[in-house]
Amino acid sequence: MPQQFGNRCWYTSASSSVLGGSSVTSDAKYARGVPQDYAGWPRDWAHDRLLPYFKVSEDNGDYDMWKDTRYHSRGGELHVQRFKYIDKYMESVIEAFEEVGFVQKDINAGDAFDAVVHHQFAILNNTRLSANTAFLKPVRHMKNLQIITGATVTKILVDKTTKAVDGVLYERGKSKEQAAYVKREVVLAAGAINNAKLLLLSGIGPRAEVSRHNITLLQDSPVGLNYRDQVSFGGLSFMLEDVTSFNESQLVADFEQWFESRTGLLASRGIGQISSFVKSREDHDGPDIEYVLDGNFVRTNRFVMSKINVAATEEQNLPLPYYNIINVKPVLLKPKSKGRVTLNKQNPKYGRPTIQPNFLKENKDLQYLVDSVELVLQLLNTESFKKTGIKLAPIDHFPCEKANDREKWSCMARHYTTAMGTPVGTCRMGTNATEAVVDPTLKVYGVEGLRVVDASVMPAHVSAGIFAVSVMIAEKGAKMLIDDWKQIKDYYVYSS
Repeated sequence: MPQQFGNRCWYTSASSSVLGGSSVTSDAKYARGVPQDYAGWPRDWAHDRLLPYFKVSEDNGDYDMWKDTRYHSRGGELHVQRFKYIDKYMESVIEAFEEVGFVQKDINAGDAFDAVVHHQFAILNNTRLSANTAFLKPVRHMKNLQIITGATVTKILVDKTTKAVDGVLYERGKSKEQAAYVKREVVLAAGAINNAKLLLLSGIGPRAEVSRHNITLLQDSPVGLNYRDQVSFGGLSFMLEDVTSFNESQLVADFEQWFESRTGLLASRGIGQISSFVKSREDHDGPDIEYVLDGNFVRTNRFVMSKINVAATEEQNLPLPYYNIINVKPVLLKPKSKGRVTLNKQNPKYGRPTIQPNFLKENKDLQYLVDSVELVLQLLNTESFKKTGIKLAPIDHFPCEKANDREKWSCMARHYTTAMGTPVGTCRMGTNATEAVVDPTLKVYGVEGLRVVDASVMPAHVSAGIFAVSVMIAEKGAKMLIDDWKQIKDYYVYSS
């Protein structure tokens, strides 16, 4: 949907049904990655130079964190803190990881090696804080801001002679295409998939792909060619002491407590508040595996495998803090395998883009995932798990049940591969126009007045998700944009 700010036109999402994009649907975990992750980015995107842009929007609510003023700050728009509620199983998991050599750390303070973490999330008063709530709502009253919902941008308007952007075309409902013209810039923030689609539809992309759809080529660019997503797999789960008990009257009481005071059991994400990070190879420059935990509630001990996760013959949908199964997902944080995003062959304009993910195409990606299982199984021998009664869930690993240990988990990783929904790289940032789509100032190569400001510009993943990094990219992108236009005072609009 296009948004007009002064004389500048912003483009947010080509198909989102919410304001705030994936910050509304992700787990909102606040993790930045380690400094080494940014070594391969352009020089001005080194970790030390990015730290101010992480801090400028941060409003840290945990004293043990924000007292470290080198890495944290208070007063920004994005409030982050831990959920206050933690149950005995969360404590047991932390203790078990500590028994096998992990240490509790602030992973946003430069070190996430062999760390077990009670995470901070983007929350305020134990309630999710999306980018919309944190950044957009406080300025909705501004006269030079117009938000159009229910709209889909279909093309970027570029002068074919000057290659300067004039604006965008968009549709709203069943109405005809309308144009939104700009005097300055168009900023794309539609994510790794929809950014690629819109650029390709506008003639910006690989020559062969653009020509295949009879679109006039404006700029030969590697749009969509560096697609990456973090991956995991299902089938590795722990069973708690009693898989059948559940007090429904307690659920009602917990809801009442949360609505009244935002406290209690529902003021948490359950076991999902905990995860751990490991550097699986000595030659790696940072953590490459995260053990992400989530919970299920089941009323039986007869387990089966679904296409994406552990399920049961009787499974009940309950809020996250209610669980008696702990699913452990070893997440490949920095995959080497690359895919691509192309236009829909039958309907380029309205059809969903084609994604060829190539998950685990690089053999080392599969190898690292399979190797990571061994450490998780060591938790079963810890005193913490034995004391709490946590055991391996008896799951039928079809079609891999007849394989031996390592072969079984290799089979599971290939049959139950799970994308984590953190795509990056399709509008890769770099200093070489033949390998990158945008330059270090996020301007699209070969087109005047067009920038991309979201996770799609990331050359590769960092050792974390993309939520905190995306906020940082937006802060730095906004600063660069403002600085550019301040140099031309006649064009700069000061707003209150």
